Amino acid sequence: MLHAANAEIGGTYLVKSMSFDNPVLAHRLNALGLSVGSMLKVQRKSLFKGPCVFDIEGQHICIRNCDACRILLESAHD
Repeated sequence: MLHAANAEIGGTYLVKSMSFDNPVLAHRLNALGLSVGSMLKVQRKSLFKGPCVFDIEGQHICIRNCDACRILLESAHD
């Protein structure tokens, strides 16, 4: 398992777990489609631990690197 911040660009992954300290952030990401069991594709990652852009069922979500470190992923085989 790896963190979303360390995932490879262009790779497709399955979300295994998420642990956020902020319940509002967890609720907001869940409303945007990011939940345990959803498929996530890494679109872009910024330099110097900047924000990451993920594609979740056609929805592009940009989150901070420190929040992406709290999302555990498993490689999905297409």
